[in-house]
Amino acid sequence: MPFPDQSFFDEVYEGRPPWDIGDAQPDLLTLLEEFPPSGRILDLGCGTGDLAIALARRGRRVIGVDFAAAALAVARTRVSALSLEARALIELEVADAMHPSTYAGSIGAVVDSGFYHLFEAAQRRALADELRTALPIGGRYYMLGFAVAIPSPDAPRQVTTDEIPIVFPREGGWVVRASRDARFVTNGFGDIPALAVCVERVQKQPLR
Repeated sequence: MPFPDQSFFDEVYEGRPPWDIGDAQPDLLTLLEEFPPSGRILDLGCGTGDLAIALARRGRRVIGVDFAAAALAVARTRVSALSLEARALIELEVADAMHPSTYAGSIGAVVDSGFYHLFEAAQRRALADELRTALPIGGRYYMLGFAVAIPSPDAPRQVTTDEIPIVFPREGGWVVRASRDARFVTNGFGDIPALAVCVERVQKQPLR
């Protein structure tokens, strides 16, 4: 199935997409509270900024990146309504979120609310390689993605529990801190079964 391209997102953000619920995903926030991030946080595919805003309100420094300028225009409007203290903690950039390695050395964690699940297996592995470069040892990647298969070319792809230790293997410098059932809240489609994941960068195991 072809990945929905930029024109798809430009069009969908002319209205209110189903993943825009006006707040961060509750189960992703719970994961972040259970396994606290450190340092500046990179929000991949930040969209209209709900997760970045939620983190800034909790005192976290965040940089949100998305290739959809229309989404970031909404995000900037929402950020402008925040307190001065919260606004100072958020940066927003039009950029390709598939390349988090661009931010290596300046971030300590990466969050992903519905980005990873847009991709096929090869792209997911490529993203994991980028994340390994982007994150320092001890840095964490947090992801919430659909756990169901939807037969549509423009729908997210299913994320499974079995794939997580394959995409983020210990021998590749990862440890899985959490991989569990969750829900992805939408506007108009109810709650979608999801997977909540936290993986941490660690030293690679030595070859034997």
